[in-house]
Amino acid sequence: MGFKIPSFNDVKKTVTNTVNDAKNTVVNTAKDVKNTVVDTAKDVKKNVIDTSKDTFEVVKHNPVTDTLKKAVTDPKDLVRDTFQTGLRVAYHGANSLLPNGAADKLVNVAEHGVDALAKTSEILTGNSSLTDSLKTLGKVDLEGITRTTDPKTGQKLEGDWPKLWGTWLLEEKPKDLGTWDKTADGTDRVTVRDNAYTRDLAGRPHQQQVTEEFFKMYPNPKPGDVFPPENATPEQKDKALYRFTGPGTDEANKKDPYTSLEWFIGSYNTKVKCTGIDEKTGKPNLEYEVVNNSHFESGTRVPATFQEKGLPPALVQDRKREQGLGVGGDWIQRYTWTSNGVDNPNK
Repeated sequence: MGFKIPSFNDVKKTVTNTVNDAKNTVVNTAKDVKNTVVDTAKDVKKNVIDTSKDTFEVVKHNPVTDTLKKAVTDPKDLVRDTFQTGLRVAYHGANSLLPNGAADKLVNVAEHGVDALAKTSEILTGNSSLTDSLKTLGKVDLEGITRTTDPKTGQKLEGDWPKLWGTWLLEEKPKDLGTWDKTADGTDRVTVRDNAYTRDLAGRPHQQQVTEEFFKMYPNPKPGDVFPPENATPEQKDKALYRFTGPGTDEANKKDPYTSLEWFIGSYNTKVKCTGIDEKTGKPNLEYEVVNNSHFESGTRVPATFQEKGLPPALVQDRKREQGLGVGGDWIQRYTWTSNGVDNPNK
């Protein structure tokens, strides 16, 4: 096949045709774009006119407008919001920056710090009473606050109990925790639906003990049977109560060491109710309920030895949420779960 070199005229003709085609394409495209822009502009204008009222409502309620309104009408709310926002950023930011296991190490460091302070306090102050108090504080098993495995029973906690401290402190209402409402006196309450927390509670030795007491009172339970009963004796009430005690927080307590669950809930009552009889096994279905109130007086309770030296029973008084700076307000957790076809542990 022969090879032909194109002449200048051939090249000129091709270039001219290409330019003309390009010119026509650009012109046609420009017309299309113009038409599209004009049509769109009409639509936009129409939409703006149609939605101007909605837009005004949005602007009226934007964060800047709301903040300005608070600053003018209720500066206390503005201060509280600013403080809460800053605290949340600091709290959650610090948690996200800490590597896994860092909280355990920090608590351990705190324990050693208190021990060292107790040893040097008398030398620095000459106050043996202060030294004794610090020695008592230095014996507290702070590592229990983050302990997720019971060294005695081997139970591994599923719920993030240390996280609930933040829920209390920051006055948050996480929806994934459960259903929120208010009690008659206006206290925030959540009925916990996260099974991780209820399974943890169901697995604690105290629940086994309460179950035994239930069957002692009702060897053949019927729907509606409750322990402790309405007319419970002091002894029966005591059986339903789990006590979180000062001596129990001692590092030397190897018998029943506390986990992060006990450190958060503290002392609590368990109510057991027969809700029916399992059709397959003929054994009772039991509903368990634990109600816990998290508040400042509980969280800042002063040991008896400190109270004897003149300190109040609690360092900070209770308060409702959204009061003052909006930190650490009262909130109630209600944990409920059901066990079907429960065996009588006393047989």
